[in-house]
Amino acid sequence: MTEDSALMFVSKAEIKAELFLDDGTAFAGVVYVRAAEELGNVHPMLDLLGGRERLIPCRGESGELVLIGRSSVSAVRVADGSFPLPERGGVNLPMKLTMAGGHRFDGTLQLPESAGSRISDLLNYADPWLVHIGESRHVWVATDKLVRAEAP
Repeated sequence: MTEDSALMFVSKAEIKAELFLDDGTAFAGVVYVRAAEELGNVHPMLDLLGGRERLIPCRGESGELVLIGRSSVSAVRVADGSFPLPERGGVNLPMKLTMAGGHRFDGTLQLPESAGSRISDLLNYADPWLVHIGESRHVWVATDKLVRAEAP
């Protein structure tokens, strides 16, 4: 590796994840996120999901390389403790969510304080990705792919 190429190297961490796609399918495997210390105040999942690249490189459970179109991802589920959740403060609302593709999630939705506590505030909130906390996994949901939100 030359000195110039070493400067361009970005270390990545492997995170086991399940990506839920608009066509109703899901992909289980590994995604690669940049190390938190390289991102400053940006959360690794927000860096991955909000990046400029059109394709997300993944590794399937059998070891195959898979490229997933970023715009087709409606939710990403990761194991609890994969990394800390963003510290947003705010309101936690019990919610049942239905995403594009028909995927459903039950749990608690984390809303920033500025979003308020009404379901309509959630639907209209400008943040493109929110965290939905389930029993043992966190789900990052794309607010523009949210089809239905129900408060039990």
